[in-house]
Amino acid sequence: MKLLDRHRVTRLIELADLERRVTGPERQLREEDASLFVKAAYDDASDAARAEFLARVKQMPTSAWPWSAVQAMTPRGGGRGGTGGIVFSPAPGALAPAALILVRGQVDTIDADPGNRIPDRGGPEGAAWEPLYKALDLWDTATIKKWIAPRGWMTTSGTMTGQTSGGGVRPNGGVNTNGGQTGNGGVNNGNGQPGAQPPPPAFSWRHPAVLVAGATALTTVGVTLYALRQSRQRPAPAPTMNTPLAAPTPATATAAPTNAAPTASPTPSPAATAAPSAKEST
Repeated sequence: MKLLDRHRVTRLIELADLERRVTGPERQLREEDASLFVKAAYDDASDAARAEFLARVKQMPTSAWPWSAVQAMTPRGGGRGGTGGIVFSPAPGALAPAALILVRGQVDTIDADPGNRIPDRGGPEGAAWEPLYKALDLWDTATIKKWIAPRGWMTTSGTMTGQTSGGGVRPNGGVNTNGGQTGNGGVNNGNGQPGAQPPPPAFSWRHPAVLVAGATALTTVGVTLYALRQSRQRPAPAPTMNTPLAAPTPATATAAPTNAAPTASPTPSPAATAAPSAKEST
């Protein structure tokens, strides 16, 4: 499989169209867009692609940089040149912008988008993709756009990148069986689209989210109960200087009970009564 970033191809088509149309101050403002695109494509390209790209742009004026890297060499007379009735075809890639060399020479990585891979040219599965290779060689942007789908490269017959005639898919060297597993973990239903996904996990009280929610609720209840207890045990506030004190209640006389026992008067002893009688007798 060959890596061909469909997003960069689309962006290169846009920049090539801008290079042909914009002039003056707008052209100067959009130079940074072309520079950033060329730098990103150069960083991801192989050493062979970089060397071929540099050899191509050295033939162009340095004052035209960076637009010269995205400039399409569209011939006059519509796609084929000729003189004196002799028609000749340009060399493959001669009409395409020089930056396409970097895009087509991008180094493949494990984490690359499977939708950006297409079968190798001349391989067993490359026959169906030959029209795309020819459109890239001739920079036929109208045809190239027809092969770009939201999920990846797609032939005009509807075959997605990596899909085989048996109904399975083979993204990044994956399985290739009828109804086999797709690259995104779903189940292939025979048309290259992922089928039903596995059901979500069952609810569990031990789930971290449930435990955190329960702890938060318990903390809130505890704080509320503590606040209520403190408010009940709080002493009454002491009176301030501005608060008038209540007048004391006057004491009232209490009458002696009527049923109290009478107090006995003192009775003289017999010695005291006998003493006067003795004096009188003398």
